[in-house]
Amino acid sequence: MKLSFIILAYKERDLLRLCLKNILNLGLEKQGITYEIFFVDNGSTNGLPEMVRRLYPQVHILLNGANLGHPGGNNTGLKAAQSEYSLMINPDIIFRDVEDITRILAYLDAHPNIGILGPKLRNADGTTQYSCYRRYSRWTPVYRRTLLGKCGFARRDIERHLMMDFDHETTCDVEWLLGACFFIRKSAMDAVGYMDEDFFLYFGDYEWCDRMQRKGYRTVYFAETNGIFHYHQRESASNRFTIMQLFSYVTRIHIRDWMTYVKKTKSYEQSS
Repeated sequence: MKLSFIILAYKERDLLRLCLKNILNLGLEKQGITYEIFFVDNGSTNGLPEMVRRLYPQVHILLNGANLGHPGGNNTGLKAAQSEYSLMINPDIIFRDVEDITRILAYLDAHPNIGILGPKLRNADGTTQYSCYRRYSRWTPVYRRTLLGKCGFARRDIERHLMMDFDHETTCDVEWLLGACFFIRKSAMDAVGYMDEDFFLYFGDYEWCDRMQRKGYRTVYFAETNGIFHYHQRESASNRFTIMQLFSYVTRIHIRDWMTYVKKTKSYEQSS
């Protein structure tokens, strides 16, 4: 098997249905690509597994029974997959051109030292989404979640993190990649390990990139795609700020996961 799709969902009925239909309609088999699809349900209570079983019987369904978060949920699918590559995607990802996938697989085949590849993503309006990053400074998560982000020094730090000085039209090695659409080499994953389940929603993808690089694998932003769309607006990317955002559940998770990342990074530095 060449490629395993890993799709983690929690109650997203319409998005998941469209995502699965999109993959099955791509015609990967006509391109000579053998593949399988794993849907991982993260404890949904709205009949999501039953819908998938009824509409797409060819899809493998894995039930977590509880919301294990982004790393824990995806690990269920990654452990079940045995293909040469796994493609870990959120249910709000849509592929408009099958050649994007064939082009990426050919690039991975030609560069065996790549552990994780993140393709160029587009927003719903067709603009390029910022999906490759430089590492956070100590205060980046605070700037992104508070009114401080409107200050000049904070904006400069956020722009540095988002690589806004980069044209996003060039394939290159980067420090971090957005985990909404990850191509992972199985042999690299076997050497490095799965995602760290100490994280719940944020930074598990970034920490995985760190670990890949420490083991000598590259994390690559791949710009040569025509149409991979990510229909998602990050809350922290909103230009509008409300006091409720500061105290929201998502903000608390973001900060908590950031502190977990900081502690782990210090531990790695001390042990090296």
